[in-house]
Order: sequence, then C-alpha cells, then structure tokens
Amino acid sequence: MKAFLTFLCFASVASAGPTIVYVSESHEKRIAVWSLDEKTGELTRQSETALPGAPGSLALSPDHRYLYASVRSAKQFATLDVDAKTGALSNATFADAGFNAAYVFADQTGRWLLAASYSEGVVGLSAIQNGRVTGLPVVTLETGKKAHCIQIDPSNHFAFVPHVGELNKVEQLRFDAEAGTLTRNTPPHLPGGAGEGPRHMQFHPNGKWAYFVNEQGKSVTLCDYDADKGTLKARQSVPTVPEDWRDKGSCADIHISADGRFVYASNRGHDSLATFSVNAETGELTALGQTPTEKTPRSFCLVPGDAFVISAGEGSHRLIVFRRDVKTGALTPLRTYDCGKGPAWVTSVKLD
Repeated sequence: MKAFLTFLCFASVASAGPTIVYVSESHEKRIAVWSLDEKTGELTRQSETALPGAPGSLALSPDHRYLYASVRSAKQFATLDVDAKTGALSNATFADAGFNAAYVFADQTGRWLLAASYSEGVVGLSAIQNGRVTGLPVVTLETGKKAHCIQIDPSNHFAFVPHVGELNKVEQLRFDAEAGTLTRNTPPHLPGGAGEGPRHMQFHPNGKWAYFVNEQGKSVTLCDYDADKGTLKARQSVPTVPEDWRDKGSCADIHISADGRFVYASNRGHDSLATFSVNAETGELTALGQTPTEKTPRSFCLVPGDAFVISAGEGSHRLIVFRRDVKTGALTPLRTYDCGKGPAWVTSVKLD
C-alpha cells in the first residue's frame, strides 16, 4: 500500500478512456482482460474469454476495435470484438491458419494479418475483411524452422522474420498491401551474429534503426535500416545479462519506449528485465543493468503512456507491474498478481 501512495506523487492524470491489459493464459485456453489504474498502477481482473485451444501471440487492429490471437494448439486465428468503453472481448470468430503461429502482426492498413510459425518454419499472410480474419492464408512462404516473429517496417512495405537456433538469421521480405503478397527481398536474409539467435524485434520510432533480442546470445543487436531497400545491417550487440550468466538462460521479448530513449529486453533463467539507454545520435546502446521480475518472463509490455511496464511470469503464473521513470528508464516493482497458468503473451491498449 505504501508503494501505491508514494506513486501518487508521480502519476499523471488519466484521460477519459481506460487502459486495458490482455493476457494469453495458454494453459487455461483463454484470454484474460484486466484494467490498469493509471494513478496507482493497480490491476483489476475484469473478464476472460474461452478459446478452443491455447492462445499465444496477440495483436490489436490499428483502430483498436479488434483483437487477434494465435490459437496455437488449434492452428487457428481468432478475431474478437473489443468493447470501446470497457475493453471487454466478445463475438469470437475463427479462421484456419494452416500452421501453429508463434507470432501475429496486423499491418497498418488493417487489411492483413501476418504470422510466423516456429514449428513449421513458414510465414503466412491472411486477409482481414470488415475487421475479421477470413479464410486460409493467401500466402504461405517457407523461411525455415524456428521462425519466431514477424514485423513490418514503418513504411508498411517490408517484413522481417527473426529465426532462433541453427538458422540464426533475419529473413527480409517485401510486403505489398495492395496486392496482398509477401516475396523475398535481396539479400533474402541478414545473418545473426555467431551463436546469437535473433528472436523478437522492434523498430525505433525514428525508423532508422531496428533492435533484435537474441535468444541464445542473451544480447540485443542494433541494426541500421535502409528504408528504401528494406534491408538491415548489424552494427552493435550488447549483453542483456551479467558476464557470469552469459552461458545460462535465454532471452525472449523486446520493447522500446515511445520516446525512443530506452530499450528493454526480458531474460529467462536470470528472470529479469534488462534496460538500455539509446544514444539519440547513433542509436547505440548502453546497458543500465537488470531488474528482477517474475519467473520465466516470456512476454512483457510498456503500457501506453510508458508510465508502467507489465511482465508476465510464464513459470510463476503471475503478472508484475513496474512503475517506469520516464527520465532514467528505471523500473520500480509495485505489485504482483496471480493469473491463469502459462501466461504466454501480454499487451495493452489505451481506449479513446
């Protein structure tokens, strides 16, 4: 309680719409809906929605009216309506994916859902009509096993697919939202650093840099981005863990603050969130240390407004809320919350 009272001095006044947090509770085959109090950082569980299989990655439509989920064990994509006032989910519909998608990403036009499959080693492009994913993917492209993520660049013209493990690469693709196509770019991929295994990625707000979290390498890699060619060039790699942890554990997720000043990455095994400052001129990273979090932090998110970070402990079945200092990037733990077993994904949205 004292932590919450102390935080009141730092909190900004919340605007009209609520802040909603969605959590894939994979072992329970459901998505939980939580609300976040922007003054105290307190989470309140509001509702849950059952699915026909274990949910994983989540993505919101650009207008925040729909939530897309990979129903991994059923090899489906779910579309759920988002209540504009409460964030509650309803009216679930399902489309066949044809593969078990580890990651889903909605493009900027709201017309396409892109997905990457770790087990089948393919990426797919599915049509969205009237907000809902429909039919089988219109494109399925083989990129190799352990494809763990797919993201589109800020121009909405190129897509990138990190691969962990032995392939150790980032596939580079051309994306045409008008034609509904995914094709290989030239060169077709960026090799990962020795033993790195790029897993997830995020573009910097300035569009000039991209950052990868490396699963095996326990590091974050900075890449320069050529927006005309849609290609990446690695420039710097910085460890996410102390030196005595370099041969243990693995990395999972990565996010960048909206102002582009800080990068965060999750360490499984070390069970921490690593913080880096970003040089505004060069994009280069400086490690600021690690903050302990829940066991096996597979997924985490910066809440819109960046005043809070929420991390899901896949191994502890709990969520933890951190207050974030927007000036220093530092994370201060506030409180943990029990949730369903195997929280595989956490994302949030600020409703209008």
